[in-house]
Amino acid sequence: MPNKSPVEYVARRSVTDRLRIDTYLMRVDWHLEGVTRSAERKAAIRSLREELAGDPRHIRTALRDLGPPNALAARYAEEGQRSPTWSIGIITAGVALLVYWIVFLSYTGGMLAAVDSIAPGEAHSTFLFIDVMAFSNAEGIGIGWTSGWAWLVVPAVIVTIALLLGARSWRRARSASQPQY
Repeated sequence: MPNKSPVEYVARRSVTDRLRIDTYLMRVDWHLEGVTRSAERKAAIRSLREELAGDPRHIRTALRDLGPPNALAARYAEEGQRSPTWSIGIITAGVALLVYWIVFLSYTGGMLAAVDSIAPGEAHSTFLFIDVMAFSNAEGIGIGWTSGWAWLVVPAVIVTIALLLGARSWRRARSASQPQY
């Protein structure tokens, strides 16, 4: 079989194969984030990308031979150098904020539906320190919320807690207490 350059193999990879490679490398990158420095992580991902680009086998076979992303990342990692995984923390914070807004808007929508069923009417309630109002009358329907800074502080606290839990921020403190040889 003639030697082909990695560029030739990449050119013949389908969009699905390239998507599989990118997804796999993204997962490896996430696992490496907590155990290697940025420069080492980028070098490892670049090396894996070049290796996969030059591999003449079917991409599923090549990825299966590499193993699960977390196991591959563990082989690259140096023991004892664990640090927070900030990208996963950011994703967790975004999901937590989205869930908060879905629950909050569902709550206010439920209030509006209840008030609209007995129109004309008005209702006031509190949801996590935020005053919520819903009204329905002959001129229209509506919802509103007030509470000073609470409408900013509550989501900020939720995002901060989710970020710290998702990033596992305590990892740096633990690894800093371990002796470095």
